[in-house]
Amino acid sequence: MIKTLLVSFLVFSWSTGSQHESDNTLAAHSAYKIAIKRIIAKREINCESDQHLAADGKTCCKKCPPGTFKKHDCTTGNNTTCSPCNNGLTFMDEYNYVEKCRRCQPCDSGHGLEVENNCTTTHNTKCRCKSGYFCVSEQCTKHCEPCDKCENGIVDVHCTPTSNTVCKGNFWWMLSALILLLPLAGILYYCLQHRKNYKNLNINQQYSKNVIGEENPLLYTDIDLSPHISSIAEGMTLPQVKTFVRRHQITEPTIERVIQDNQNDTAEQKIKLLLNWYEAHGMKGAHRTLISSLRELKMCAVADSIEEKLKAAVSSSQENNKSNNGTTEQSSVHSYGDSVP
Repeated sequence: MIKTLLVSFLVFSWSTGSQHESDNTLAAHSAYKIAIKRIIAKREINCESDQHLAADGKTCCKKCPPGTFKKHDCTTGNNTTCSPCNNGLTFMDEYNYVEKCRRCQPCDSGHGLEVENNCTTTHNTKCRCKSGYFCVSEQCTKHCEPCDKCENGIVDVHCTPTSNTVCKGNFWWMLSALILLLPLAGILYYCLQHRKNYKNLNINQQYSKNVIGEENPLLYTDIDLSPHISSIAEGMTLPQVKTFVRRHQITEPTIERVIQDNQNDTAEQKIKLLLNWYEAHGMKGAHRTLISSLRELKMCAVADSIEEKLKAAVSSSQENNKSNNGTTEQSSVHSYGDSVP
């Protein structure tokens, strides 16, 4: 805007001729200063925490309370116009100035969920594991695992919404197994001691027995991907993420809800879609599924990039653990030495 004003000023001065040059220059300079002051004043508008800056760029409007959304911005002498969310369908749990409420989350019975608390205009649906299912996380909103059934029919601890079934062992079977394993006790003891001496071997050696017969073997098949979802999302485009989650039965309504709830934020859309897939799949085998599926979808470069990122992250974590263990052992040695008279 400043550049435009300067150009206009020069053209205007040149076109009026030398007779009125002084007067025109002063007038243009005055108009220029006024415009600059307006720009600075607009930039310096700071609204209160319970307000937002209206579309006109100069009015601070009150935010809408929970359970409502903004229908119209405020005007001079009038408050923001807010409309209520649709009870049971949409909600808003915070003060806001968005133009639509969020969609209520469904509790998918196919994933072992049922409704604990219905959706209201101010709170989202609260889901829980239904009978016969469990989840070890405190907030299981996407997927619950089916409870184990005891093969011998003897239950030690029954399945709960937060823990799996614990079965009692068959005494005679356990005794027979123990007798068969006694000759191997010495070998087992040796192996355990040997393992302690080599507990800090590098990651490739630790997982060499799990390598599968593929051109690019998959490692770390059961690592927790939760802290790496953001990094995985960075290496994929939104269309690639959509293609991947569709392949794993993430429904179109779920995809559409994630996109609408995170409008104009592609990074958050990718993260939320991948989290939906991961929560539905569970940790076991998730890494293998991710890399295999990307290669099957002809996204080999993406799969290789993610594989390298995860390998580096896991190696770094193990190096940190190794360093911490070494420090602890040295501290123990010094403490022992100090205690010897």
